[in-house]
Amino acid sequence: MHIQAKRLALVVGVVMLVGHGCKKGPTIEPGTAAVVNRTEIRNSDVERVFQNRIKTSGQPPSAEEASTLRLNILSQLINEEILMQRAGKDNLTATEAEVTSKFAEVKKDYTEEKFQQFLKDQGITADDLRRELAKNATIEKLYNKEITSKITVSEAEIGEYFNKNKQNYNLPESWHVMHILVTPFPDQQMNNAKGDDAKTDEQARQKVQMLMRRILGGEDFAVLARDYSEDPTSVPNGGDLRLLSAQQLESIDPRFRQVVQNLRVGETYPAPVPTKYGYHIIKLVEKEPGGQHELNDPKVQADIRQMIFTRKETLLKTAYLEVVRNEATVQDFLAKKFLEEIGKSVSPASSK
Repeated sequence: MHIQAKRLALVVGVVMLVGHGCKKGPTIEPGTAAVVNRTEIRNSDVERVFQNRIKTSGQPPSAEEASTLRLNILSQLINEEILMQRAGKDNLTATEAEVTSKFAEVKKDYTEEKFQQFLKDQGITADDLRRELAKNATIEKLYNKEITSKITVSEAEIGEYFNKNKQNYNLPESWHVMHILVTPFPDQQMNNAKGDDAKTDEQARQKVQMLMRRILGGEDFAVLARDYSEDPTSVPNGGDLRLLSAQQLESIDPRFRQVVQNLRVGETYPAPVPTKYGYHIIKLVEKEPGGQHELNDPKVQADIRQMIFTRKETLLKTAYLEVVRNEATVQDFLAKKFLEEIGKSVSPASSK
């Protein structure tokens, strides 16, 4: 998929949260999963998300696991509906221009054929995708107004955290590495932008040599990683493995470690490196010296500031959601149905 730590997260969120069948009105029908104030969420909305979730799992869930997952999905859809209603009251609904911009951002790295295949694989339409992008953007605007824009992190907080956790910044020597991985076998988790998957060793060799030529020819490493790498973990980040210690490099492969430690900063190793995972193209972005990093290190300050900010944001978003949920009228008919089914399954003898 694509530009992705954020975009993939967004696109995957689209797959998981497609509840577009909600209809207005308090009418309760057999297909009603829940009602939030006067807005209905249908069982079909829950089921659509459920089917997309289990498609990516290794094995089908048990009956109890399936019911639990459906309840969790419904709870998420209820929360989103509550937030959407609150955003609407505050005139924070995403504009058509904002949605169009986000749609173009998601789509830009796909060919039209690959984009249509993505929609087909997820069982959604382009209109479904636009609705989900509108929902995500609207909730983001609400959270930004009510939470994110109000969070501050003081220098005193940063200093206090550092003093309590100074040992965490006594770091080993480390290397900031990017890589492109090409595997010689089919990959069920393929998520690069081109959907390109080498399925044999010969195909892998040809592909990695093609990529090597393009990188040495001056093409952008991160773009090629997003388009072609077969490492599902680093593809969203353009092949970025971030800082790795010598031990972490060794755990990938001794040859991988040796190559990285002999590269100059900014250099790409001029040949593919074979490991048990496949063939790697390796680039060294920067090298961090080991030892105690002090509070005056800008990277230490930035790391602590972001950590404190994220903790506050998580806490306040959770609290805010609880408050607005308390103010809403929610009827969860799916949960009630499961409880009634359990009651019916208990025989008189077993209940004595």
